[in-house]
Amino acid sequence: MYNWVYFIRSNRYFHKLMGYLLGEKRVSGITYLIFSEDIKCSDGRIFSNDNGFLIAVNFFTHTTSFKDNMVKSGLSLDSLVDLYEILCEDKNPSTRGITITGKAERIVFDRDLEVFLRRTHFKFRDGSTLTIPEVSSNRRL
Repeated sequence: MYNWVYFIRSNRYFHKLMGYLLGEKRVSGITYLIFSEDIKCSDGRIFSNDNGFLIAVNFFTHTTSFKDNMVKSGLSLDSLVDLYEILCEDKNPSTRGITITGKAERIVFDRDLEVFLRRTHFKFRDGSTLTIPEVSSNRRL
């Protein structure tokens, strides 16, 4: 099983991503991760926080074949990272994922994400605010 993290850069891409993920039968366990620090990856990519927060969608798949359809849907693979490609001081494969996600606030429900967004007055660098798409209100976990 693959554990993916997709870093969100704008409300528009969040809506595109959620529309894609919720229609993709091979995706499960969708949750949100809110990091308060920049994230560095083993391939040199750095994801910088916006106004103190970096919002990501975390999900699982059994294969990597979904990536082609993701691109066809207009999503960039530049924001997609295998969780284990995120740099971390923990080198133990059995605890590494827990250490990485432990640095983030994990949010499962859309209503809890909405509360977080209102409480922090979060805005992306492009000035957009994150809104929950209609399609997400009945998402599967």
